[in-house]
Amino acid sequence: MHFINQFMNASQSLTAYPKYNVLLARENIMVGLILVAGFLMRLRQYLTGRSLWLDEAMLALNIVNRDFGDLFKPLDYDQGAPIGFMLVEKTFSLIFGRNEFSLRLFPFLVGLLSLWMFYLLLKQFMRGIALWAGLALFAFNPRLIYYSSEVKQYIVDVAMTILLLVIALPLFQRPSRKRLVALAFVGLLALWFSHPSLFVLAGIGFALSLFYFQKRDYKNLLLTAGAGALWLINLGILFSLTLDDLRHNLTMREYWQDAFVPMPPWSDLSWYLTSFQKNMDTQFGIGYAAGLVFVLMLAGWMILFMQKREAAITLASILVFTLLASSLGLYPLLERMGLFLVPIGILTIANSLEISAQRLRAYPLPSTLVLLLLIGFVFYGPIMRSLEQFITPKYFEHIRPTMRFLQETWKEGDGMFVSYGGIPAFEFYSPMYDLENISYVFGQREDYANPNVIFQHFEPLMGQRRVWILMSHVYENGDFNEKDFILNYLDQIGNKKREFREPGTSVYLYLYDLAE
Repeated sequence: MHFINQFMNASQSLTAYPKYNVLLARENIMVGLILVAGFLMRLRQYLTGRSLWLDEAMLALNIVNRDFGDLFKPLDYDQGAPIGFMLVEKTFSLIFGRNEFSLRLFPFLVGLLSLWMFYLLLKQFMRGIALWAGLALFAFNPRLIYYSSEVKQYIVDVAMTILLLVIALPLFQRPSRKRLVALAFVGLLALWFSHPSLFVLAGIGFALSLFYFQKRDYKNLLLTAGAGALWLINLGILFSLTLDDLRHNLTMREYWQDAFVPMPPWSDLSWYLTSFQKNMDTQFGIGYAAGLVFVLMLAGWMILFMQKREAAITLASILVFTLLASSLGLYPLLERMGLFLVPIGILTIANSLEISAQRLRAYPLPSTLVLLLLIGFVFYGPIMRSLEQFITPKYFEHIRPTMRFLQETWKEGDGMFVSYGGIPAFEFYSPMYDLENISYVFGQREDYANPNVIFQHFEPLMGQRRVWILMSHVYENGDFNEKDFILNYLDQIGNKKREFREPGTSVYLYLYDLAE
């Protein structure tokens, strides 16, 4: 009865403020529209059903060709993914079959959930136009949309960052042992699904410890230390299972060699400028004026520091621990590897818009013009790219039509060459097109150091009248183009009889007569 009375009193108090009700209703409508738009963007991307591209296919082969126990062993194709992510992917593939939709279902669901969670995070900091702008930046972010339908763990990294912050940040305002225990549990789970969640937990743990120490709240400080100890033990288990193998993977280190923070950090200051520019373009779609974006982010963080110091320290600590790990060569910080930091960047941008609206509220016309200019600036790139992907989705390495054509035209005794970049997708799809038992020669990654070695792979095919050449994820470096290099050679030693290419894709299939 007491609860009912409280509810009735609260309801009566709200009705006494019709202006508040109107604003609340407007906010809910706008939030609903943005969430629906974000959902449709992600659904459209998911339903395109584009073929798995190189990186997806390499990870997918590990998922479909291994049992649950083998997923704990080092992955083939120099792949690395959190064990929890791999176990869920394996489960979905067993339930829904060997196809793109089953393998992309988990990232898709997580991408949708992250939309709602980010709204909950924004609500802790702002209302009105700033909240709408922040949520819209997240909903229309082209990379977040894309990775919500990719067989990779990066959207899970984003979701775990948001979830941990949603749980942790209220602890600075309302200390709660139940919430602290929940944070400890979710932190344990997060490490199994997201590698960079370690940096998020480190930043949260540091900020909480500093906060409780200053407040002399030694009981909660001890609980925080206990949670940190559990996370470290959990990390030790994961390190022994997979992380140590990733740390010693020379191929991955070579691939990401330019993505590590310089050591010492001040030895190459230009690295930060270049990396920030690239990340603004690839992760935010705002590469045209990265300097202004940086100013907005920095201003938003400084304002947050003045308003909610502990939250600002938490966000900064996450970035510091990430940079530290990267400088030690433990984590590359570029492109998709830094996607988990995108929510923090959007949060600071939105916060700068919030303060701009407040400070200029006494001047309605200038306030409106300034806000419109800022919003137009930060929204133009993301919205244009997202709308382009929505209207005309990209099918760059869409190999399925090529596999279907090959199935229909293949004859007994045909020979075949598959370029290195096309092997994983060919291996994944060949059982679906009854091509898994054909023999073929193939390129190797090492060939690109000395391209003339590629010619040796064609020696077993010399003298055959029907030789298929399949190329995907064509390697390019400077003036060198793998496709042009191979075709120029084949035109000299044989005769091209046929070619097939699905419009809009970068998958190439040729039929050569090498008997002439």
